[in-house]
Amino acid sequence: MELGDRERTVLRIIGDACDRKCQDSIKLEEVSERFRIAGFNINDVMDVLYRLEDLGLIRLEIIGYSTIIRITDKGKDVYRSL
Repeated sequence: MELGDRERTVLRIIGDACDRKCQDSIKLEEVSERFRIAGFNINDVMDVLYRLEDLGLIRLEIIGYSTIIRITDKGKDVYRSL
């Protein structure tokens, strides 16, 4: 599976955050500052997140005002290979 630079960067940010918390999920709010530092705006991030979801690397859950990003087993494998 070939990912572009943007997809790799977003997956790396998500994977790093999940590893730090020793969990498979992270709230978008918890990583939004890292996305901003990487040069993404929220629209760019959401576009990439939807692409990653279409590829089966993450699952998005919107609960109230929070967006939960869950990294799948396939996503973990790709993240570890980056």
